[in-house]
Amino acid sequence: MKKIFRLSYVTILASVLLITSCTNEPTLASDENSANAKTISKTGKSVLSSGTKKLLIIGIDGCRGDALMGANTPNVHGLLPNSVYSFDALTEAPTWSGNGWSTMLSGVTHLKHGVTDNSFSSPNFGTYPSFLKRLESYNAALTTMAIVHWAPINTYIVDGIDVEKTLTTDLAVKNEVVAALTNDNPDALFLHFDDVDHAGHSYGFSLNVPQYKSSIETTDGYIGEILTALKSRPNYVNEDWLVIVAPDHGGIVTGSTGSHGGSSYDERNIFTIFNNKNFTATKIEKPVDPTTSITGKFANFNSNSIYASTTNALYNFGSSSFTVECRVKTSGYSSDPSLVSNKNWASGKNRGFVICANTGGTWKVNIGDTQNRVDISGGAINDGKWHHLALVVDRTAKLVKTYQDGAFVGQAAIVSTFGSLTSGLPFAVGQDGTLTYGANVNGNIAEVRVWNKALSEASILNYTCSSVTASHPDYANLIGYWKGDNGSGNSFTDSSTKQVALTFTNTPAWTTSTATLKCGTASGVVPKMVDIAYSSLQWFGVPINSGWLLDGRSWLPAGN
Repeated sequence: MKKIFRLSYVTILASVLLITSCTNEPTLASDENSANAKTISKTGKSVLSSGTKKLLIIGIDGCRGDALMGANTPNVHGLLPNSVYSFDALTEAPTWSGNGWSTMLSGVTHLKHGVTDNSFSSPNFGTYPSFLKRLESYNAALTTMAIVHWAPINTYIVDGIDVEKTLTTDLAVKNEVVAALTNDNPDALFLHFDDVDHAGHSYGFSLNVPQYKSSIETTDGYIGEILTALKSRPNYVNEDWLVIVAPDHGGIVTGSTGSHGGSSYDERNIFTIFNNKNFTATKIEKPVDPTTSITGKFANFNSNSIYASTTNALYNFGSSSFTVECRVKTSGYSSDPSLVSNKNWASGKNRGFVICANTGGTWKVNIGDTQNRVDISGGAINDGKWHHLALVVDRTAKLVKTYQDGAFVGQAAIVSTFGSLTSGLPFAVGQDGTLTYGANVNGNIAEVRVWNKALSEASILNYTCSSVTASHPDYANLIGYWKGDNGSGNSFTDSSTKQVALTFTNTPAWTTSTATLKCGTASGVVPKMVDIAYSSLQWFGVPINSGWLLDGRSWLPAGN
């Protein structure tokens, strides 16, 4: 979804500034769009002594890391020899700009700052302010600036700093930043470019889209001018600048245009670059994902009438926490067939849960209570390989979490009024709870595991490619375990202590197959969006107060 506020905010800002243009409030150097700039400045600032650490954050809205590196971008490439950087970094879902920039600047996820889209309907920046405001509270002598193209950043997220300017073009942002670095003495400056995201929405978020690539290259040229202005500062040799470059989200191609807002890897994957003249090049990559070969004789779920189910009430969870896992291997399906479910999947608000295949060759999860629903989309599964999928419903933490192939996919909040998930329908594999859903997955479903608790991330990731035995730390909470490799018959045998068999109404064909199962990426080994605020505060030596409840960590080298 394109950002819907830009024109209206610019109009409002322009009107306000026409009214206040006769004040004596000082401004930064002007440009052709100065009439649209909102400026808040303190007077009587004392220039800090040379050698004081300084910060420049360059935010590039909607810029994919693979496109950035594949395009002609010599200025960003030139940062890497003195950078701690990653092109495997992650932002939070849902991947709207409101969520992304709020998360970057506050250092907490939307579960705390309250922004899940671009409406900013219920923000909580009073409790979780931007790190720029925290810098001002720590040392009011610091000069803090935000110069942006997308108005909501300054309208909603940034508050209580020295200079806020909202401009109408990326060119104007570049000119204003160059002027600030040339004529003023910023200590912490956040800037935001928006044209790359515009190109992504109009034509598609891909290096193979000429307009998107061209926009990235233009932005790199602006970055080059900004870095030249920074290094041309009279006292630059005695200044210690940390330069951070990052986007708010990735994006995908949808037909002849592009989009973001979901939780797919391509939308959540970002890059982070932490540059300083004293840093040694350090590239942070997710580990190479090893694969395991799975061989067995599995049931073929190749028609609507092939499914296994039980009416046992163990699998109606009410308001309790639970976890459901399964493996799926498919090369074909249409619509959104259920893999494991106990609900009527005709509507996402219907009571119960579902793990299902999804349009576009992906998968998703859903829970509903008749009034509310929670949905999280996952990555690709339609490739003839085994994929491990997991749904965690944590009613204590009020969270739904998902995992794929040993890696965290995303999470979403459960509203406090979310009701019971007890549907009263059967628990089914290969169908929804009605046992009559029209779509079906063509392939195999196995290793179905049900737990009457919200498993920890470690418990899920450590057993992605392993069978569950009595040595599992949560074995006492395993209430259903259907390995699905019996090889014959008309039931799935339960390997848990509950011994609840899942019965096939029609006997399936059982075929022997061998396919790989990706065994995952360790969690927490790559930078996250929340880490940028934390690293920035650490750069200035700000003591991190545990009461701030920041969600990030620092990626700066020891001693910085």
